[in-house]
Amino acid sequence: MDARPLRNNPYGAYYVLHEQSTGKSNYNALQASLKLSGWHGITSMTNYVWSHSLDNSSDGEDFEPNAAQPNDSTNPQLEYGNSNFDIRNRFTWIFSYQLPKMGSSRLLNGWGFNSTLTLQSGQPFHFNYNFQDDFSGSGNAFDRPDVVGPVIYHKGDPFNYIDLSSFAIPCTVTAATGTAADCVIGTRHFGDLRRGSLVGPDFRQWDVALFKDTAITEHMNLQLRAEFFNVLNHPNFASPYLPNFIADPGINGFQQAGNREVGVGGFPLQATGDVGVGNPFLGGGGPRGIQLAAKITF
Repeated sequence: MDARPLRNNPYGAYYVLHEQSTGKSNYNALQASLKLSGWHGITSMTNYVWSHSLDNSSDGEDFEPNAAQPNDSTNPQLEYGNSNFDIRNRFTWIFSYQLPKMGSSRLLNGWGFNSTLTLQSGQPFHFNYNFQDDFSGSGNAFDRPDVVGPVIYHKGDPFNYIDLSSFAIPCTVTAATGTAADCVIGTRHFGDLRRGSLVGPDFRQWDVALFKDTAITEHMNLQLRAEFFNVLNHPNFASPYLPNFIADPGINGFQQAGNREVGVGGFPLQATGDVGVGNPFLGGGGPRGIQLAAKITF
């Protein structure tokens, strides 16, 4: 997407938007797995992936700012970086155990349990101002900030996940109002925060299921199940992009620091994984959930 001001245009238009379909991507991974099947009632599968995905456009359109369209259309090569969906480390362990038969008792036989452990590092993201103002002069109003200090994470505090004082609007200011009108003439520019350079929260979840199989007839079987999602009730938060599909460093307003306007306070994580996309579901990303089920097979 290209948005540049036009000079001496007799028709009065100030911006021309031009879009073209191009992209560049690269993915490398080390994948390892260990499987055990049917050994004394034990079935186990362990998988680990260490990977890195890079591209200059992670989507077909800008559902999240700069997922497909560059921040600076005159330098689209600067967008090459971590993919939105890049997951550097992912570990899963699926374990199942079927208890051995104990005589002919229907009550004692048929018991077993399943376990699924998932550990995953956070996905990349970056900040974009959400129509605070057109600091760069590009006309798109989704400018990225400058990085003016070490990026400080508070991963144990979802209300203060990243210290916003490390990010400033991309211009020199004369007052702290958070608008481009206070930018010194000639200082407005595209922010230097790289696309996908920040890291979202990781994901840790352990699911457990207890079940009992009981033969009703020779060809009919009843299974009763109790399933516990996120049995340890570990808090998992969605990508900072969700639920509004943008991570705005001006969410708490601005304060002046020298000749810059920096963010105030911390950037909060605003949704858990089960509701981050607006559709609650039982399973990954939510608080502890318990489900009881009965299944008949024949």
